[in-house]
Amino acid sequence: PKTTQAMAEKNPNKLSGNNPDEKLADLCSRTYKEQAVWFLNAYWETWGEENAEKLWSYVHKCNELDIEKHEDGNALDELNAHRLLEAFDETLTVRAMRETLRSSGAIKEKRVKNVPLTHYLLCRFEVNWEELVNANQGDNKEELEEAERRLDEVQKALEESKQRDAEAAQALQESISSENAAKEREAAAVAAAEEAKQKEEAALAAAEEARQKEAAATAAAEEARQKEAAAKAAAAEAKQKEEAALAAAEEARQKEAAATAAAEEARQKEEAAVAA
Repeated sequence: PKTTQAMAEKNPNKLSGNNPDEKLADLCSRTYKEQAVWFLNAYWETWGEENAEKLWSYVHKCNELDIEKHEDGNALDELNAHRLLEAFDETLTVRAMRETLRSSGAIKEKRVKNVPLTHYLLCRFEVNWEELVNANQGDNKEELEEAERRLDEVQKALEESKQRDAEAAQALQESISSENAAKEREAAAVAAAEEAKQKEEAALAAAEEARQKEAAATAAAEEARQKEAAAKAAAAEAKQKEEAALAAAEEARQKEAAATAAAEEARQKEEAAVAA
């Protein structure tokens, strides 16, 4: 890429420019890593060495936040600059940082859209920007590489820890999901058992009701049969009484007829006696 090639052509031990302003502009145009290296070399003997890993952590964070250029970037937009400050618990704001740099003469433009890492480092470590751009770059390559290597190990361990935490969180979530699913299945089984129990009780109640109705129907049928038998017996008795009454009437009629015949015979005998 052209950007990478252009930055590779910059002299790591010398800034371009005829005055401090031009040199600062050149420094701010370099990658996050190159800006940090310039700072560390400039102040290695004072505070640079003890803060090397911290500066590398700034570089890594800038590479992460710069979603367009990553390692080839040199400045963050205002939103990501705020995120950078928040990531390291800085109370400093982007606005306050710019005001400080303007008061020192490092920024002369009225409106600055982006924030190079150099601007942050100037305020963070309270160094003179003109002294910075004219600082001698010593040969601290091995120390810088060792500091970067240590930070890479820390970053790697942190990433592995995050990965393990993520896997543990996922396992926990899966366990919770499985437990919830088991509870749901258990609840469904309990509900199904309760429903089956209610249906069984309803079936037993219906069977009992049917049995009672059948018993009532049987009793009613028996009562009807008994009434029918009683009616038949009463009818038979009535018939027998009627037949006895008819027989008595016939007997009485016959007796009356016999009496009438006897009376007629007696009358005839009387008349015959009188006539004789």
